[in-house]
Amino acid sequence: MIPTQEAESGRTANDATLRVLTILMFCEIFLQRIALPAGGSQVQIILPITYVCVGIMVWRGGLARNSGRTTGYFVAMTACALSALTAFLRQNDDTSFTSLLLLLATYVPFLYGLRPADARALLPRVLDRFLLMITVLAGLALFQFGSQLVGVPYTDVVKNIVPSNLLMHGFNTSYPVQYGSPLYKSNGFVCLEASFCSQFLGFGIVVCVLRGGSWWRLPMLVLAILSTVSGTGLLLLAFAGVLLAVHKGARFAVTALIGVSLVALIISFTPASSIFAARATETSSSTSSGSLRFVQPYQRTWDSLGKDPATVIFGNGPGYADRDASAFFQRTGLPLNYALVPKLILEYGVLGTILFLAFILTMFVRGSQSFVLSGSVLIFYIVLSGGLLAPVVTGLGLLLVAWFTVTPQDEREAAVGLRSTPSAGSPSVQRGSFAAV
Repeated sequence: MIPTQEAESGRTANDATLRVLTILMFCEIFLQRIALPAGGSQVQIILPITYVCVGIMVWRGGLARNSGRTTGYFVAMTACALSALTAFLRQNDDTSFTSLLLLLATYVPFLYGLRPADARALLPRVLDRFLLMITVLAGLALFQFGSQLVGVPYTDVVKNIVPSNLLMHGFNTSYPVQYGSPLYKSNGFVCLEASFCSQFLGFGIVVCVLRGGSWWRLPMLVLAILSTVSGTGLLLLAFAGVLLAVHKGARFAVTALIGVSLVALIISFTPASSIFAARATETSSSTSSGSLRFVQPYQRTWDSLGKDPATVIFGNGPGYADRDASAFFQRTGLPLNYALVPKLILEYGVLGTILFLAFILTMFVRGSQSFVLSGSVLIFYIVLSGGLLAPVVTGLGLLLVAWFTVTPQDEREAAVGLRSTPSAGSPSVQRGSFAAV
């Protein structure tokens, strides 16, 4: 249950931690297209920024390392490393050691979390700032699409400003709403793809409902998500809508259903209706983005598992899914998008997949302050984004859920730490196993 603004107004929050979280969230939303060259590959700039922010918050006492998180991380990563070692010993072609290292590095921030008191006090404030930034993103998306409607030709502004070697490659950043159309899907200029923009806007709508945002935000966010002409944000909202209905009750469910029906009715009288209708049935076509995201990766994964028992248990090695997608693109010109589960199974087998998913489910569910946010983040992370090694995806999970979970173990360790504190305000105190590092 997320506290209301009135309920948390009297609480003392760590303002220094809030400032760092705000900076990290800004980078998460508005710098997701920026990358740093790393040999022959790229690293999203959000990953080193996250490390810097984690270091600052740990140094100031805002974040602490948790023994349960640490155990879960090492169990999951040991399983993945064992699967990778097996692939190396089996001499699987082009097994990528770099991909394994990136996996290990991407999930180090999950070792940490806010202390229980800070987590409860800061979550409402962080969500309010997230909503403000998503409102800005919605404005950018509407401006980008609206300018095309009035005759301004589409241009990738960020691409014209940022050097090519500092931009993430391999994403469909500029994509027409349908083949041959002069209109391009809106990515708000700053998002990796229109689908990412759609999903971030979807989270904005969820947070707006949870926090009781201003009345004008919802229609603005809805219009913005429609301007992306992407189904993933709508799928996220459909799932989150069920959770919100459980959370808020029948009255909200009826109101939301009426609102969705009204939006659908209005769209049915516009030229956009044929586009959305085509999107709704596109998984039946093998060349559609829906099939390339939600059908073919799972089919190819199932076919791959039939090779031999060792492949089922240990996988084909780190980086296999990326190589398969690259070979598929060279052969067909179509971008295959492996979501989390098929990518894990292909690369780390059933062993790595089960233990890694157990770690992730624990991070996003156990001790969560909002089952709506936890469920929405899990769908975004596991099904919609294909973000096993995408810091922009894991970063959103950290900022909305994982760093703010409060478990009974956290409460006990914090209480032990307080009792063992020799003097108030001492920064060098070890607080049980939930201790500053």
